[in-house]
Amino acid sequence: MDSANSKQLSPWAKKSLTFFLWMSPLFSLGPFLALGILFAFPREFRLRLRAVSVIAVYILSWVVFYPIELVHRSGLEWEAVINEFLAKDSRGLQLKFGFVVICFLLLLTNYIHSHKRNKKRESIRTTRLQTEHPYGKIRTEMRIRDSKFDTLLLVLFLALLLNFAFQYLSEKLHPNKSLSPLASLVDVYQFVFNYSISLCILLFSFNRNKIPSLIAKPYLRYMEGIRIRERWKAAVVSQGKFPFRLELIVKEKAKFRDHILPGFGHIYVYEYWRGFPILFLTLLLFLFSAVWVFSYLSPIFGIQFLAGFGLKPGVPDKDFFISSQNIAYAGFSVLALVGIYFYSSYLLEKSFSLENLGVKEDKVGESEPFFKPGLRKGFRNVLPLSLLFHLILISLVFLIPITLQRGKKKEQSSQKNDHFRPEKMEFYFIDPNVPDDTKGLNGGVVTGNETENKEKGEKISNEKVADNGPVKGHIKKIRGKKVPPTYSNYISAKMRIPESYMDYWAKAPHPYSSVVAYTITQDGDVIDVELVEASDYPDQDLRTLQLVESLGPLMPPPGTKNDIRVTELFWNGPIDPEFVPTQLQKEMINLFDGRYMEELPE
Repeated sequence: MDSANSKQLSPWAKKSLTFFLWMSPLFSLGPFLALGILFAFPREFRLRLRAVSVIAVYILSWVVFYPIELVHRSGLEWEAVINEFLAKDSRGLQLKFGFVVICFLLLLTNYIHSHKRNKKRESIRTTRLQTEHPYGKIRTEMRIRDSKFDTLLLVLFLALLLNFAFQYLSEKLHPNKSLSPLASLVDVYQFVFNYSISLCILLFSFNRNKIPSLIAKPYLRYMEGIRIRERWKAAVVSQGKFPFRLELIVKEKAKFRDHILPGFGHIYVYEYWRGFPILFLTLLLFLFSAVWVFSYLSPIFGIQFLAGFGLKPGVPDKDFFISSQNIAYAGFSVLALVGIYFYSSYLLEKSFSLENLGVKEDKVGESEPFFKPGLRKGFRNVLPLSLLFHLILISLVFLIPITLQRGKKKEQSSQKNDHFRPEKMEFYFIDPNVPDDTKGLNGGVVTGNETENKEKGEKISNEKVADNGPVKGHIKKIRGKKVPPTYSNYISAKMRIPESYMDYWAKAPHPYSSVVAYTITQDGDVIDVELVEASDYPDQDLRTLQLVESLGPLMPPPGTKNDIRVTELFWNGPIDPEFVPTQLQKEMINLFDGRYMEELPE
């Protein structure tokens, strides 16, 4: 790291790094290249400015869009509301236009702010010039360009063209498109991100590498802290003199960063063996806290939250649901997160002891000099690394990638057929909110919360159970005040996880429809997966079978004594019987999620 800054970078190297920095989002590098530049080149003012802008675009995009995704995953009600909002054809265009308007207002604010700064600067220079050189003139042709209104309009327009170029390259590099309900929101996210990057590129190019007026003051303060730290490091390494006042400034800036994210302050003063373990430990505790808090609100919300990171619980869903209703897990995770904040602050305060700051002589074994390479001895230095190691082991046991299958529970329980119903999670066979005149729908269980039989409702079926498809039956609807989620809702929520990971719908041909049958046992295992009606696309049919096989283990079917057989229609298109080719598919397309479930005989 020091060697990279021992000499100034050549102009060619700076331009090359700048180009790769702007192109890094297209190659799915995320903010990591920008973070690497911040660590490797602390003295490169303009290069760091571009790296900071890329990181800021990532953070702002995440702050705006990720809460929407979380709300979408939180429950069926919010999912329906967001899907309905995004379903309109013109919605995406309206959101994009609204963002362009917001950018125009920001650029206009920056223009007004820069114009005032230039006027004030020229007034001061004019006054000084009249005092010192009465007959002199000020050159004004080198004014900062973000104070020109024509530049503002040019940047706003050219950013649209550059955004289209980024979008074209993205489609060439990543041609698959998602067909999920959030696809239109993803499209808006890509526009917002690419347009923001385009604005940054054009602003720095047209402004002669000057800092935009609105962010000039905070960025200069940030770089001042970097410069003071580098001077302090050079003085400490060379055992030279350094003003005590500036050492205190370094301490305050390190503490400020550590308050934002534990470990960040240690990294700021090059305490990598202590800072990075604390930082990763903090991020893992954030993940665990969010999982347990969201799971306590709704267990399926916790599973969906993990799915967004490509993870799933490493324990069966039944055990996970039981544990998630225990507030102690959420409370312990939050307390551990608070504790790491205090512990990191304590260690940072110890590092900035009076001995290290040079106020009094160092006593052997009592001080911890800065910039000492390697892992130091002592309990407080080793503890963060030890905690991180143990928490990683816990994560490997309880959180596993979606690609891995969990081990099946082999032991047989005498109560495996008992009805399982957590307090905040009730599942039933079919959606109880069906019309009164519905007939021939699933022959299964319907219920409400205010019925004669509050636990299981009624089960009515008047014909023999079929092996591969629905049979005619009838349902007596029982009304209740609260309509709980159904077991079919649960299966659909679990299926979204492998669908997303496999890019199932992105790879599906259009049109596509097939029918698959599978059995869910009382242990929640998915067995006997069978392709009932194939399509004209064997590769997609195989992918459909793999999708179903990846579901298990599921939560055991509620209110049943035997295994259940599920017959499910997979199709991409409108809910229209004329859209699918066979009679069976025409009957199933109007079922909830195209899914039919029935209990198998003993």
